[in-house]
Amino acid sequence: MQPASYFIQPVKTYFIAFLVIGLLLLILLVGKLYNQAQTVQTTLLEKTRQQAQEEINEKLESTIIELATHMLEVAEWDEVRQQIDDPTYYYFWHDDRLKGSKFFQSNHMQIEIYDHTKWPLMPPVTETNTESKTNLPLFIENTDTTVIFSEKGQPYLHLFEPVFARDSQTLLGYIGMSVNLLPYFLTNNRFQYVDQDSIYFTGSGEIELSELPSHIHFSPIKNEVSEALWQLINDFIFQVMILLIVSIIVITITFQILFTHPMQRLSSYLQQIKKKPKDPHSEPSETFFLKEFEELKHSLHDYHRDLQSTQQALNTQYKIVWEQARRDALTNIHNRRAFDETWNELVASYAYNPVSISFILFDCDFFKALNDTYGHEVGDDVIRISAKTIQNTLPEEFPVFRIGGDEFAVIIKKHPLHESFNVAKTCLKALKSYNFSGIGIKEKLSFSVGISHLEPHLSKNLRNDLLNLPRQADIAMYKAKQSLQNKIQCYKSELDNESLSLVSNKIINTIVDAIHTGKNINMHFQAIQSVIDGSIYYESLVRIQNEEELIYPKDIFLVVERRRLETEIDTQIIQKILSAFTNKIIPPNTGVSINVSSKTLLQPNFIELFQPFAPYLNDYKIVIEIVENTLIDHMEYAQTILNHLRQQGFLIALDDFGSGYSSIRYLAHMPVDIIKFDMSMTQALAADQKTRNIICSTAKMVRDSGYDLVLEGVETHEMLKKAKQAGATHIQGYLLSKPQAIPSTVSNIVPSVISTI
Repeated sequence: MQPASYFIQPVKTYFIAFLVIGLLLLILLVGKLYNQAQTVQTTLLEKTRQQAQEEINEKLESTIIELATHMLEVAEWDEVRQQIDDPTYYYFWHDDRLKGSKFFQSNHMQIEIYDHTKWPLMPPVTETNTESKTNLPLFIENTDTTVIFSEKGQPYLHLFEPVFARDSQTLLGYIGMSVNLLPYFLTNNRFQYVDQDSIYFTGSGEIELSELPSHIHFSPIKNEVSEALWQLINDFIFQVMILLIVSIIVITITFQILFTHPMQRLSSYLQQIKKKPKDPHSEPSETFFLKEFEELKHSLHDYHRDLQSTQQALNTQYKIVWEQARRDALTNIHNRRAFDETWNELVASYAYNPVSISFILFDCDFFKALNDTYGHEVGDDVIRISAKTIQNTLPEEFPVFRIGGDEFAVIIKKHPLHESFNVAKTCLKALKSYNFSGIGIKEKLSFSVGISHLEPHLSKNLRNDLLNLPRQADIAMYKAKQSLQNKIQCYKSELDNESLSLVSNKIINTIVDAIHTGKNINMHFQAIQSVIDGSIYYESLVRIQNEEELIYPKDIFLVVERRRLETEIDTQIIQKILSAFTNKIIPPNTGVSINVSSKTLLQPNFIELFQPFAPYLNDYKIVIEIVENTLIDHMEYAQTILNHLRQQGFLIALDDFGSGYSSIRYLAHMPVDIIKFDMSMTQALAADQKTRNIICSTAKMVRDSGYDLVLEGVETHEMLKKAKQAGATHIQGYLLSKPQAIPSTVSNIVPSVISTI
C-alpha cells in the first residue's frame, strides 16, 4: 500500500472521533460547572456558619457584659447598703421590695446579699422543687462568674459583685445573682445569621465562664436564595445529562443504521483472523459500496498475510532490547538494573513466600592496584573473565549480577547455607585455577567471597532481615579480604564490630553520633600556596572531638566506609565549611578546598549541596576535590555535573593523581582545573634520576594541558626546590604549616617560606 493511500481513513473514524471528543468536552464542561457550583455552595455555607458563629460569640459576650453592668447597678443601690447595715427586715425587703424593683427581672432566678465575710445576710428561702445546685451558694468561695448546668442541662450564671461604702472603698459585702441563661439570652437578643429556635446549651456540673462558648449549639439560618440557586443548578445538570443520554441514543441508532451492517461482515472476518491467525483466510465476497470499507477489506487481507513475520520480528526485537537493558555491556551478564529489579521483586513477595535465601558477593582483591598498574584495558579483561567464570560455574537457575566495578552478586533461594557455601567454594576454585597470565598479569590474583543467609523460621522480622542480607554479605566479604587463607566468610553477628576492632566502641559511637548530629566535628585547615604570586587557600581536613582528644581521619573513615556514611559525613563537612564562611573564619582573599567522596558525587542533589557557597565565589577561591578513580569511572556523568559547577565559578581539583597511569589517557577530557600529585610522587622526586624524569614528564603534561599543579607533602626546603623544578604551581605540606583549627594562624608564616625559594 502506498503511503498516500495509507492515510485515507474511513469517514466513520473521524465521525466517531469528533463525536466522542464533543461529548467528552461537554461532560467536562458540565462537570466543571457542577464542581464550581459545589464550591460556591460550600463557601456560602461556610461563610454563613462563620457569620453565625461570630454572631453567637458577639451576642454571648454582650449578654455577659449586660449582666455584669446590671450587677454594678444593683451593687450601687442604696437600699442594698442599708440592708447590709441593718438586715432586720431583710426577708420582707427581699421578697417585696427587691423582687418588685427594676433590678429583679423575669429570668433572674435568685438575688442575695452577702456580708463582707461572704456569708448571706439571711439564709435564703428556696422552693423545694428548685434544683439545689443552681442556687446561690451559702458561702462565696470564688467571686468570679461561673456557669452551672442543671440536671436537665440548663445553664445558670452565678455573678457576684462587691458592695462598697458610699464615697469610699470600704468593702461592705457582696451582691450575688443567679440567672437562667438560655431564656435570658434568647429574650434579650435578636439574631440575623442564627436560627434562634436552634440555640441550646449542653453540659453538666460547674464550668468557668471562658468555657461557655464551647457548650452552646446552634444552626445557621438557611439561605433561601442559595438553596434555590443550588436546586436550579442540579435541575440544569440533570436536564443536560438527560439530553446527553438522548443524544447518544439517537446518534448510536443512526450510526448502526448507516455503518454497522456493512461493518458486521468485516468484523466477522477480523474475528476469524484473530481466532486462527496462522490459518489462511480468503477475502469476503461481498462488495461494499463505501470506498473506505472496500479498502479496509483489502487491507485486512494484506496485513494478515504479513502478520506472522512482522509479529515474530517485533517479539524478537523486544526480547533483545529488554535483555540488553538488563545486561552489563562489559561482561554481558546481568547488570545493576537487573539486580535491583530482581531484588525488589524478591523483597515485595518474600512475606507471602518466605524461603531460605543466601546472598553471595564476589570481589577481586587489590583490583584498584591491578587496574592502576596494568591499565583499564587489562582491568576490564579481568572483570570479563571473572564474570564468565562465575556464571559458567554456577547452576543455570542462579544468575550472576555485576553490581559494582569488580563486585558480583548471586542470590540463591531454597537451599541451606552449606549448599550455598559449596556453590561459592566451587566458583572460587574456578577463579583461582584460571590462568590470568594470558592477559599479561604476572601476579597471582585472589578473590574474596562474603555470604549472608536467612532462614525464615529463625527470623523475628523477615523484611528487615532480608533487607540486611546485602550489607551482611559485604561485611563478610570484608572479613574474607583480611584473611590470607579463609577467602570465603559467612556472616555472623560478631563481624559487625570485628571489622572495626582497631577502633573502640566509644570512639565508634562518637564518630557515628557526630556524623548524624554534626556535633563535635572540628574542621582543620592546611595551607596551599602559589609559588607564583604567594596567594593562599586552605584544604579542609575533618577531625572529631572525643573528650580531651581528637579523632583523626584514619579512624574516622574506617568507620565511615564500613557504615556506608560517606554522603552523611560529606554533608556535615560542607555545612561546617559554610558556617566558617558565614562566621568569617576564612581569611579574606583566600579560599577553601573541600574533599567529596564518590558516593556523594553520584547523589542527585550534588549540585544543590554547593549552591549556598555561590555568594562567596566573588571573594573566595572555592575548590571541590574529587579522587581520581571516581572521576574516571564516571567520566560522562562527572563532566556534566562538574562543568555545571565550574560555570558558576567553582574550581575542581583531581586528588591523588598519579596513583596509576590510567588517568593520563583522560587528561585532556577531565572536567577539572587543578591536578594534585599524591605525596608519594612528591617524595619520589628525591629518588633515582629515572623516577624523577617520569615524575617531571608527567608534571609537564599536566602543565601543558593547562592545569594548575599542586604537590603535596613538601616538608623541607630541598623538597620545595625540587617541586618548583618539576613545575608545581602550588605546594602543600608541613614546610608551610600543619593543619590548624583557625586558618588565619598559618598565613603569617607562609610568606617567609616563599621568600626563600
